Amino acid sequence: MRTSHDDKSDKSDKRDKQDKSGDPSLLRRLNTAAALRVLRERAEITVPELAALIGVSRPTAQDLTAQLLREGRLVELEPGAGGVGRPARRFRFRAEAGHVLGVDVGAHKILVLATDLLGRTVASHRLPVTPELDADQRLDAVRTAVARCLAGPAAAGLRPLATGVGTSGMVDPAGRVVTVSDSLPGWSGVDLTAELAGHAPGPVVVGNDIQLATLAEGTAGVASGTDDFLYLYVGNRLGIGLWLRGELHRGHHGAAGEMVAGDGWTVPYQRLLDWFAGHGGEARPTRENAARAVVRAAAAGDGGAAYTLRAFAHALADSLARHVAVLDPRAVVLGGGISRAGALLSEPFAERLATLTPCPPEVRTSTLGEESTAIGAARLALDHVEQPA
Repeated sequence: MRTSHDDKSDKSDKRDKQDKSGDPSLLRRLNTAAALRVLRERAEITVPELAALIGVSRPTAQDLTAQLLREGRLVELEPGAGGVGRPARRFRFRAEAGHVLGVDVGAHKILVLATDLLGRTVASHRLPVTPELDADQRLDAVRTAVARCLAGPAAAGLRPLATGVGTSGMVDPAGRVVTVSDSLPGWSGVDLTAELAGHAPGPVVVGNDIQLATLAEGTAGVASGTDDFLYLYVGNRLGIGLWLRGELHRGHHGAAGEMVAGDGWTVPYQRLLDWFAGHGGEARPTRENAARAVVRAAAAGDGGAAYTLRAFAHALADSLARHVAVLDPRAVVLGGGISRAGALLSEPFAERLATLTPCPPEVRTSTLGEESTAIGAARLALDHVEQPA
């Protein structure tokens, strides 16, 4: 069985080979990317600390800090008082030196977040849309939402470097939607990278919405620091994201976690729709309306709604159990709109899962809410900015 130490050794071996290749510009870019990753995770740092953390010599670390100071991505801090001898120079990463956009293209909303280089949101815009929009109308809505976010007062002084976009469906490496469910009519085949070029700042990188929500949970959510977890999106549809060995797992074709029609994932929702049919009044019987009505009624003490929500949670656990048994994750993260039910959903889900799996994982509820995909899209853009050219 491979360990994270083995993976790090592999990366070191690759880096050693690159060192021996005699390409100083490539090595410099690799060192810069490694330094930025470390700096993003620390409040302040010294040259010796940076050298030790990224595995380079002290002169190389000094050259890196000098380069990043010239580029405006580092700032030198005032030396602290006290101590003996000359204090070590300390530096802080300038998160405000640049920004990225994260865009969530959904059936019911377009959400745009602008973040600094630490992923902290500084501006946002939410544009309601409807599932019935055709592809051109939805693209126009995305362009409008991006423009409004950048034009808002909170966006004054932004220096956007790249844009990340999350969308449902399989996405190829070029940013084209290969296949998508019926939730977005005419969306299959849309080349988001090309369609948003010139309308969204910087390079445009695109990913699957559930996978990006998983990326957000693994880097900024309740699963931050967890090596292995499953993300279960519970919204208008169900989706799975995989975080393995501390990284988002996309799969060979980028389709990891995609649901297969007829695999039993529609069964849980039928319980909500059946309850809603007798209690929902004149509202349209959609999964979203049914889920909200059941959660609201259960929270208010309606015994029938609580029973329905519990049965829904059990059906979710039944469907997920085989994935948990195969992957043996440390945790399962419940996300999406219905996860707002909190313990009313997570507790019966965890209880049922514990009876179905030999090593039950910890069950956690996301705190990122409906912003998870946009947060993950911004992180995708950050990773793109930091990767060596």
